[in-house]
Amino acid sequence: MRIIICDIYVRLVGHNLGHIQNILRFLENHPSNDEYIFLLNPDAQNIPSVKTTAKNVKITFFTEEEFAPFNSGLTIIKSTQIIWKHITRYATDYQANRVIMMMLDMFQHTIGSSRFPCQLSGIMFNPYPRVIPQDSTLRAKQKSTITKARKLFTTWWMCRNAQLKKVFIFNDRETIKNMNETLGTKIFTYLPDPVYDYPTREGLVIREKYKIAAHKKIFLAFGFIDEKKNVVNLLKAMQQLTAGDAENTCLLVVGKIHEANRAALMQALDTAKTIRPELQVEFESRFVDDDEMEAYVGQSDVVSVAYINFFSSSGVIGLAARHNKPVLATKFGVVGDLTREYNLGITVDGFNPEEIKQAIISFQNTKNTYPERASVFVKNHSSENFIKSLLEIN
Repeated sequence: MRIIICDIYVRLVGHNLGHIQNILRFLENHPSNDEYIFLLNPDAQNIPSVKTTAKNVKITFFTEEEFAPFNSGLTIIKSTQIIWKHITRYATDYQANRVIMMMLDMFQHTIGSSRFPCQLSGIMFNPYPRVIPQDSTLRAKQKSTITKARKLFTTWWMCRNAQLKKVFIFNDRETIKNMNETLGTKIFTYLPDPVYDYPTREGLVIREKYKIAAHKKIFLAFGFIDEKKNVVNLLKAMQQLTAGDAENTCLLVVGKIHEANRAALMQALDTAKTIRPELQVEFESRFVDDDEMEAYVGQSDVVSVAYINFFSSSGVIGLAARHNKPVLATKFGVVGDLTREYNLGITVDGFNPEEIKQAIISFQNTKNTYPERASVFVKNHSSENFIKSLLEIN
């Protein structure tokens, strides 16, 4: 069997690179008679870890010309229609038996109206049942209703394609059951969001690097620091702490800051430091390597996944669990459900600084038992389980 694994978002930020790296590593360690072709965006060819020694694996990249529509300012519908034509051509030229899309969401319109030359499956990151209002206002409720209806229609439209055999959804059996029943299908399938295991950077001691005193509890926010990561509301919550609690707190923000979020973030930082000068805040505004990431998580006290406008799964929660670190999590969506199911930490409304503040105080002043079932979570979300499920390997 010849299988194409297609990902158009492999960059030095985000989870996509981690998935590709680990699938490549798995295929090197598990030889088979199947052929695998990785079809990736042009930027991915400049990432050193996107390579393989497996004889049954080939890595190819869209040309800059083929990929140009995606960066040209065209609407998402128009640009993905053009990209999809190239994906279809690659599937035909390679005589593929199956194509696996590592991110299916933006192609739903196109899949529903296309004829595809082979079987198709892929991962959906933002299924429509997880759309909820941002707040309790009528406007927010109306907006979410319209968004959910639109996403429901495009999902139904996608399912019209007879070649679409499986749509994987991370960590969310309730949503899968809902969608299969609503749309009268069985294609929506559970996929464990993997917990990857990387080596830790030797010699990186974060308390020494940032001069964080031993009595301070380190709250870590990391990844691509955009609005979703909610660092602004973390700062608003921390500025409400008493002087004593603030003096015992350090917010460590690790990851490249999205330029669109920088001004609001810096303003929130200035306000927090003015109101609570006792608070320590440290930024490492750059992409960090996997082994650095391991050190930051392993040496922090609490990991923030108190995201806003985000309802799907996050690999951060698994990384925190592997290091047995409690999480400050959003109460909504998959992250909230998993945090409560496995007793991994405290859930809050990310838009509510008062709730976040109370959670911080609880972590500071209460002898918490979190995380209670981190090892069970890690076992259930192993990299091997994820890859075997995605590639449909028995």
